[in-house]
Amino acid sequence: MKKSINIVFTSGLMVMGLLIGGAQSGCNAKGSGAESSDSAAVEMALKAQALEEHAASDSTTKVAGDTASGEKKAVSGKLQWYEYADGYNKAKAENKILLVDAYTDWCGWCKVMDRETYTNAAVIAALNQDFVCVKFNPEVEMTHSFGKYNLKSNELLYWLSNGQPGGYPTSYFVFHPAKNDERASQAGYLPPDQFLKLLAEVKKRH
Repeated sequence: MKKSINIVFTSGLMVMGLLIGGAQSGCNAKGSGAESSDSAAVEMALKAQALEEHAASDSTTKVAGDTASGEKKAVSGKLQWYEYADGYNKAKAENKILLVDAYTDWCGWCKVMDRETYTNAAVIAALNQDFVCVKFNPEVEMTHSFGKYNLKSNELLYWLSNGQPGGYPTSYFVFHPAKNDERASQAGYLPPDQFLKLLAEVKKRH
């Protein structure tokens, strides 16, 4: 299947679909058949990632006496996650795009995305430059106060998804927190290369 970006505007919400040459991987409802059917693939992906990390650590030469510049690079190479309200306010103040990673503790593909995509150096650099990142578990009940809203976790999920929440993980984007509530979503796990293409497309809309 040809890789392409489909963008549709509907009711003020930009819905973004990324076709990646096959079915997207993600988890549906807790305890559903979809979760168990994905378990073998998730386990394989996790094992492959562990092997890659082990090989990388073996091949890395450690240099004693880190300099200040080296420490600065190490800090800038980390991805900072925020609670929703804090992330929203930071994105608003800095005129950046808000990325909300909606996940659950039981979602295997969420864990794969954390291990493979959000640890990728190119992904981290792109996110640190133009985005503020939020980790959001809709199953953790709390109140999120931001802008003119005061929403519980399930209400925030419906707000982000325009009343049509999908599976997990789902990446939600709020383009202009300082101006309006225009937002987009991309459901399913994406490997680093495809996620970078998504971020580039999202950035064009900012």
